[in-house]
Amino acid sequence: MSDESMHGLKFYCRLLTSLALLALLTQSCVSHSPEATAVAITERAMLHKAELKGGEFILRVYYRFDSPGAPLRIYLEGDGRAWLTKTRVSRNPSPKNPVGLYLAAQEHKGNVMYIARPCQYVSFKKNPNCEYPYWTSKRFASEVVDSVSAVIDIGKKKSGAEKLEIIGFSGGGAVALLLAARRSDVSGIRTVAGNLDHRVWTQHHKVDPLRGSLNAADVAEEVANIPQVHYVGSQDGNMGRYVAESFRAKAGRDNCIKIQTVPSTNHSKGWEQAWPDLITVAIPDCR
Repeated sequence: MSDESMHGLKFYCRLLTSLALLALLTQSCVSHSPEATAVAITERAMLHKAELKGGEFILRVYYRFDSPGAPLRIYLEGDGRAWLTKTRVSRNPSPKNPVGLYLAAQEHKGNVMYIARPCQYVSFKKNPNCEYPYWTSKRFASEVVDSVSAVIDIGKKKSGAEKLEIIGFSGGGAVALLLAARRSDVSGIRTVAGNLDHRVWTQHHKVDPLRGSLNAADVAEEVANIPQVHYVGSQDGNMGRYVAESFRAKAGRDNCIKIQTVPSTNHSKGWEQAWPDLITVAIPDCR
């Protein structure tokens, strides 16, 4: 074989190697995309997928309704990938670690509905109102709460449920409380590492306030009669117990409001393992 032919063969081999490596890298990126993660979780749990219009947004939901008329458990996702760094906003807030979805997937019977936050998972072409404030400063805006509430109405009608128990992770905990203040069908609330008072949270971390967002602590008195438990991670440096304590102090009463510190959990890790025990614990009896 001539030197020229040998050179051409080596170049061809290097090209094939580079293409193979690129394919592996591409496959790896795809397999770890937020969408692929959601598919893997929900297929194992046999949850159905839908995209439902509520107010200004189309929201991604996963659900299973197999107990007609029984209460409906609603799971609300956290803020997702809102920021890439402390100063750089994410272009897409779909969560890489959807804690709320992991928790919902552990519901093996009854009526369950997971609702992603606005602009998560759904194409921005379908959601022309999706702009970065809705996963940063306006993450708890009134129109966000309205959208989630409208989608809950759809799920409630399809399941035949009369009462709701709402479970919210992180920012989803704030949405849960804001929803409960607007509805009359919420029988219980659970939050997991919930942002229950974003004013004290932003002050604590010395970051910009969430201008344009409603604050769950402002409706504390309105929801104080609803049985609720707020789980706090023992190792959570992001959303410490002081946030839940601030909310409870503003409620004016505490016999309906329980705060429980959960060992071996931080803001986003350990909850999936702890959840089978936590979800079986009764919420406070306010009578």
